[in-house]
Amino acid sequence: MKKPFMPEMLPVKLNDADIIEIYKLEANARAKIERFNSLLERSVIKEEVLMFFSLDESIQSSRIEGTQATFSDVMEAQATGKKDKDIQEVLNYLHALQEGVRLLKSIPISTRMFLRLHEIIMEDARGQHRSPGEYRRIQNFIGPTTKIEDASYIPPEPQMVGELMSNLERYANDEFEDDFGPIARAAIIHAQFETIHPFLDGNGRVGRILIMLYLLHKGILYSPTFFVSEELEKNKFKYYALLNSIRGKEPKWKEWLVFFINSSVNQADKYIGKLVAIEALYDELMNFAKSNKINDSAVLAIFKKPFFTVKDLESEIGVSYNTARSYVAKLLTSGKIYGDDKKRNTMYRFYDLIDILR
Repeated sequence: MKKPFMPEMLPVKLNDADIIEIYKLEANARAKIERFNSLLERSVIKEEVLMFFSLDESIQSSRIEGTQATFSDVMEAQATGKKDKDIQEVLNYLHALQEGVRLLKSIPISTRMFLRLHEIIMEDARGQHRSPGEYRRIQNFIGPTTKIEDASYIPPEPQMVGELMSNLERYANDEFEDDFGPIARAAIIHAQFETIHPFLDGNGRVGRILIMLYLLHKGILYSPTFFVSEELEKNKFKYYALLNSIRGKEPKWKEWLVFFINSSVNQADKYIGKLVAIEALYDELMNFAKSNKINDSAVLAIFKKPFFTVKDLESEIGVSYNTARSYVAKLLTSGKIYGDDKKRNTMYRFYDLIDILR
């Protein structure tokens, strides 16, 4: 019979050679993230990019848990108000991200924060009756069936959760010294959180939000924009296998840290590419607007809301319906925007922007 795993308390101990290797990898990751930070800070559409990257993170992180919602699905749901369970889970994650950033301004990374994030993530979602906003009081397990004997991993017994989470909090708030940089520490915090598995459901999503919150707390990020879930989702089975590799008598922390930091480098490269492409598209459309007598605010509005109706544009930029309709008619000639075939309340889609983001 498999037994619950009891992880060692933090901090993690590695030999000097491994620590130096991790430190070198982290230096490269930090340089990439710093370049992304700098590009974003100078962006004239920073707020719009922040929103899109947060939404993309919400989709990618939820997809790891099995949701099928795409970027287009969520954008359309936000425009029409029609949403299913998958979209509800993505929007919950987005809300939890935003709430985590807000809480970080007034409280430390702590149980109070974890419970609030969990409560938001589980609202009206699958597993909503599985103790939202509370640490578990019963044994849970991860596996392909509902039988514990088939489990691929059995987390610590419920009576140990409080002590383990207290140790994790103290590590996240720098009460323990070690030789790792903030990105490696974010990886350790995430892995330990997933190993403790303090909730009956929603552990992965809360644990991935913690990555960004810790990097924001440590000043590695200037704003809540950098997320690793897209890379983790792309390598989902490797991600799970490496998390499992730290749950044994000889935890393979080095392999996990190398994977996480390399994932951060790949993600930073992707984000830099997306940001450069969005900026180029913005400049192109602004030039088109100037030569076609379209107000700049109309261009900003469709960057903010790439699925829109004429009425949406009218209310967003505060012009008459006829003016908004004339702007849309002109924008259609740019070849960037396409409408559906409805006679009334036509929904327009800014496909060039959506293609960069998805």
